[in-house]
Amino acid sequence: MWGSEQLKELLLGGIIMGNAVATLFFIKYWKMTGDRFFLFFAWAFVLEAVCRVILAAYVVNSEIRPLVYSIRLFSHCLILAGILDKNRVSIRKLLFERT
Repeated sequence: MWGSEQLKELLLGGIIMGNAVATLFFIKYWKMTGDRFFLFFAWAFVLEAVCRVILAAYVVNSEIRPLVYSIRLFSHCLILAGILDKNRVSIRKLLFERT
C-alpha cells in the first residue's frame, strides 16, 4: 500500500511536470509571437515548479511557510503583471482619454 508521504511525492512530481509542460508551452508561443505576455506566464510557471520542488525536497514541510508563500505570491504577481502589461493600452485609453 502507498503511504501518505509516497502519495504526496507522486502528486508533487505530477504537478512539477505539469508546470514544466506549461512553461514550455508559453515559451513556444513567446518565441512565435514575441509577445511578453507569454514570457510573464512562463516565468510564473517556472516559479511554481520551483516552489513544488522545494516542497518535494522537504526543505520546508508546510505550504504556509514564508519561503513557499513568497514564491507563490511572486508567481501570481507575475501573472497579474502580464495581464496588465497586455492591456496597458486599453487601460490608458480608459483612464486618460475622454470620448
